[in-house]
Amino acid sequence: MRAFALLLLVAGALPCRALTVSYDVAHPRPENHTYEITMDVGDVQGGSIDLAMPAWTPGYYKIQNHARNIRDFTAKSAAGDLAWEMVDKQTWRIQTGNAGAITLRYRVYAHQLTATGADLTDEHAYFHASWICMYVVGALSTPSTLRLHPLPGWKTATGLDPAPGENTYAAPDYDILVDSPVLMGNLDIREFSAGGALHQVVLHGNPVYDRAAMTKDVEKIVNAQLAAMGAPPYKRYVFLLMFPRWGSGGLEHLNSTAIVANGEELPNRDRYLKFLFVVSHEFFHLWNVKRFRPAQLGPFDYTKEVLTKNLWVHEGFTTTYGWLSMRRGGVLNRQEYLNYVQEDLNNLMRRDGRKRTSAAASSWRTWYDADDGDDVEVSYYTSGHLIGVVLDLEIRRRTGGAKSLDDVMKLAVEKTKGAGYANDDFLPIVNEAAGSDFTEFFAKYVSGTVELPLADVFPPFGVTYEAHVDAVESDPGFDCWGIGEDLVKITRVPETGPAVDAGLDEGDILVSAEGKRLRAGTFWAFVHSKKPGDKITFQLFRGERMLEKTVTLNEKKKISHQLKLVEKPTEDQKKWQDGWLK
Repeated sequence: MRAFALLLLVAGALPCRALTVSYDVAHPRPENHTYEITMDVGDVQGGSIDLAMPAWTPGYYKIQNHARNIRDFTAKSAAGDLAWEMVDKQTWRIQTGNAGAITLRYRVYAHQLTATGADLTDEHAYFHASWICMYVVGALSTPSTLRLHPLPGWKTATGLDPAPGENTYAAPDYDILVDSPVLMGNLDIREFSAGGALHQVVLHGNPVYDRAAMTKDVEKIVNAQLAAMGAPPYKRYVFLLMFPRWGSGGLEHLNSTAIVANGEELPNRDRYLKFLFVVSHEFFHLWNVKRFRPAQLGPFDYTKEVLTKNLWVHEGFTTTYGWLSMRRGGVLNRQEYLNYVQEDLNNLMRRDGRKRTSAAASSWRTWYDADDGDDVEVSYYTSGHLIGVVLDLEIRRRTGGAKSLDDVMKLAVEKTKGAGYANDDFLPIVNEAAGSDFTEFFAKYVSGTVELPLADVFPPFGVTYEAHVDAVESDPGFDCWGIGEDLVKITRVPETGPAVDAGLDEGDILVSAEGKRLRAGTFWAFVHSKKPGDKITFQLFRGERMLEKTVTLNEKKKISHQLKLVEKPTEDQKKWQDGWLK
């Protein structure tokens, strides 16, 4: 018995064989937009193995079903071809015949140059591994290597560390592989140091802007965020900046970001500043969601939606810091900063969905879009941004300026290091950092749909808030667009208002009114020539039927929400404002 126990002890101490995984990413004919992947898996155990493609890409909370672009899949061992079948929409089951090593080959179509996508042309190869690299089911922690084949003259940029072998990189697990996009092509790579770490600004395409000045602005943003959050949690950070003639957006990663912007728009200062905002937003994500997050946002379940009520924190507060860091870094002056807060405020207040969908609920709902989204949805980016601004000012007010949202962010990183916080419960972190109870605040403005107390929170900081009525117009109670120049099609009828009262419906095509033909280019001028309370009788087509409906016009106030610096602030207002917008 003792001998048997000793045998078990020795056996338990022996190292277990672990899988080995390597990927070879080739693209011999880039004009076909098709990657050719060879995946070698070693130390395979048992008679079968499952491999899968992710259904989504972390940071982009939509199901994308990357398996849809896989083709020409084969599986082999040293003995020959292996039988396989798909057991669901994204999983391949290979009968290994107890082979210890297998080779998988498949091709992936990729022609989507977006921040969340993958693209292959004769100008570049760009991808997130979630688009092209399968994983062994149940073995996400397996290290892997990635071998690339850049075309002659191309450079390579990625957050992955080099590994032995030509054009080869290492990932300690699949999550890191997915979290490290790759860009190859004719790249302009510029560098600067901040916080003792290397930062690479990788430019691809044609940004119609001074590249040295752009790099300097990126450096200002990085330094501002490091000043707020502390030493960088990386040795190297890579900005992958791609400038086609279309598109915009960014996606955060552990030590890099991928950003797409229309390079031809950058001479316009507003468009340039909004591009820099994306840079600032994505960089701040390296703390907010990458270093502290809900527990369900890492390690990831790549097979299905991963739900959280706190994207208003992790996208919304990142928007707060995106703009605030530009102010702190000197890219924006104080009024310019307020103008961009004001822009998001107006975007929020135009959405009827804010009255029925809370910031927490909008986070939960992000994986699907309602067909009547204008009526029921609100962006957790904009709502979270404004919540972040107001929460920051309220913490400062309650603590006499001793604490701020910065303290919340830093405490969140410290308390959740290496693991996410449980049960979507962010409130205890706020309360601990602020030394004050924000339960009521969360109930009203996060879980509820109470309007933020803007008129109360801004004046102590030397900022005036006003909801200004710009105009009063007559309103038929529907949205529409033109079909050519001759037809007007109703695109939206809210649940309440004059249009629904008159029996109008989405899809109705308005032909004439008051005996005159309607035209798309002059429709709104015609409506606004009337007074609230006037009636308009429309002749319209609904499908194949000709109908007549009479609308009684409502009054519609065009309201702009304005934030302005006080011209002659008091000493207290100066002090509070300097502490906030330093």
